[in-house]
Amino acid sequence: MKITTTYLRQVIKEELEAVISEKANPEEVDPKRFPMKLSQVDKDTAAANVKTGSEKYDEMASDDSIPVAAASIPVKDLKPSQSSMNIGKALGMAISMINKSGPFKGGPGGNLGAFISNDNYIMDGHHRWIASFMVDPNAEVGGYIVDFPREELIAVLNTMTKGAFGVDTGKAASGGFDQFKPVPLKAALEAFIEKGNEFTKPEEVLNAVETFTGKKGAAAVEAAAGKFSENLAAATLSVPSGSPERPDMPVIDSKNVAKAVEMLTQGTVDVNKPYGDVEIKTEPENTNESIVYDRLKKLLK
Repeated sequence: MKITTTYLRQVIKEELEAVISEKANPEEVDPKRFPMKLSQVDKDTAAANVKTGSEKYDEMASDDSIPVAAASIPVKDLKPSQSSMNIGKALGMAISMINKSGPFKGGPGGNLGAFISNDNYIMDGHHRWIASFMVDPNAEVGGYIVDFPREELIAVLNTMTKGAFGVDTGKAASGGFDQFKPVPLKAALEAFIEKGNEFTKPEEVLNAVETFTGKKGAAAVEAAAGKFSENLAAATLSVPSGSPERPDMPVIDSKNVAKAVEMLTQGTVDVNKPYGDVEIKTEPENTNESIVYDRLKKLLK
């Protein structure tokens, strides 16, 4: 049989596909290419990274595919990826969930509209998550499960944030988990009963805590604060060491979620070797593995 260039190219490609997984491997995500903090992501590098996983640049595009699936999970099974939350916003949501009013007519739970790592860390939707937890830890929230662990998923989503969606800075930080204890919760409830909040009127706040606790007046406020805190005793109110602060976390707005799902599942983002043939601003690697990949890529051209 005559060995043509086309035949040799096909054989090499098939051999590569045999040893390379059909989906991206988080253990092979290069932290130099995909920094974990948004502020450390180079915009030009990110712009290249979010397209060079496609077949146009990378003939092994399947090695960059990350499975994503819609799912509904109890809030008690989920963990936060950031510690910064606004107690007023979270408590306002919780009151509305009890009253089943406004955007929370379905009660606690609902759709986070956000990504969740395969080790159960939510990437966004923290206020709805903790508000639901305060009211009912068994309530389920919807989201998109990405088959990548927390650390590598944050890094990939941060590259997409800058490179695909043009967002250079994350959201501002506010208070931490220490707000969600009986004393500060009670103080926030008392302020809401006096002035209301963005979701409910003052009288609706009092009605909610009375409904939630079966008590009246000031006794209901104190009991509600205690019950919220008691429910949160089962929550993971901490983040792993080295986690980015909120301003360094990904920003994938609701309008971009569908596009982000498409990019992840189709392997558009160049998360694993062999990398697409576009210049990337990273330090050169001289490992035998990288040399072999470079030579094989040249043979495939």
